Amino acid sequence: MKVEKCRHIVKCDSSGCRHLAKYYISTRGFIRNEFAFCEECLKSLYEELAKLFVPKAVESHFKPNRAISRRKNEK
Repeated sequence: MKVEKCRHIVKCDSSGCRHLAKYYISTRGFIRNEFAFCEECLKSLYEELAKLFVPKAVESHFKPNRAISRRKNEK
């Protein structure tokens, strides 16, 4: 999936929205390849997706020595 700027003048695909689309999301679907959204609808879509998917913290490559030593003592 990619989000790109619209090159053509199209209407927003959200139901009830009559604005012109500024961005489109391209998909590799069988029936339809692009969904066009105006800036307001894309922001609201982003906010709703952010409620569902929370990014996880990245594990550190550098661990404190005491955490490693505790593991050795447990074995």
